[in-house]
Amino acid sequence: MNHIRAIFIKQLVSQIKVPSILVQGVIFLIMAIVFMFLVVEDTECDDCIPAYVCAPCLEEEEARFRPPIPSEVGLFTIIFVGLALVGSTSALVSEDKTTKNLQFMAMADMKPYQYLIGTLPALMIIITPMLILFALFSRHFGTDLIRFMAICLAGGAVSILLGIVIGLSRVPILAMPLSFILGLGPTFSYHNEVLANVLRYTFIQQVNVAIAEMEGSFSSNYMIIGLNALVLLAIFFIMHRKNRFNL
Repeated sequence: MNHIRAIFIKQLVSQIKVPSILVQGVIFLIMAIVFMFLVVEDTECDDCIPAYVCAPCLEEEEARFRPPIPSEVGLFTIIFVGLALVGSTSALVSEDKTTKNLQFMAMADMKPYQYLIGTLPALMIIITPMLILFALFSRHFGTDLIRFMAICLAGGAVSILLGIVIGLSRVPILAMPLSFILGLGPTFSYHNEVLANVLRYTFIQQVNVAIAEMEGSFSSNYMIIGLNALVLLAIFFIMHRKNRFNL
């Protein structure tokens, strides 16, 4: 318990002193606000199916997976959750490696699962106020605010977990391409059916779909996000099956 408390305080203080995650969140929020004023809503229906289209074509079109597009702030929320959190968390863990902090922790008999349990809630506390700002600028209040925060925090937890797994692995360089795919993929997937199907069962796409359709049920979204988390936890424990860090 002392090890978990120590790493929790260390990671929390580290993010307060050097708030890299919050800085990225503020930048993305400012960009979202700018886009709100620059982007004019297009009322033309370019994707509608004309009445004369044959029935088989209509059925094929309806069967396609085309994720809905959220608001401008929603798009940058996805970028923050998918890109910033994975990359920043992995960088934080890699810093612990390069500064030998992780080696000292291992010498003090800290276990990998203790490092995970201490780091995850510390970063969740850091991102919560940022997500509240995204929700308010998305004009979500009351029940919608709670639903927005719940789905984004669930996705954020999986992003942080993914960042920890990558950072503790022997290939931390994967953090950059994966974070870009997760952060920008949902936006591009609306125009690319192959990419949409590739990302369909990822946690970030589920967050994207949920915040774009706030009036719908989130049960399937939470289920897929939870399955993603279980897969990452399985990978984490396989990586540390000997219950020690891979230094």
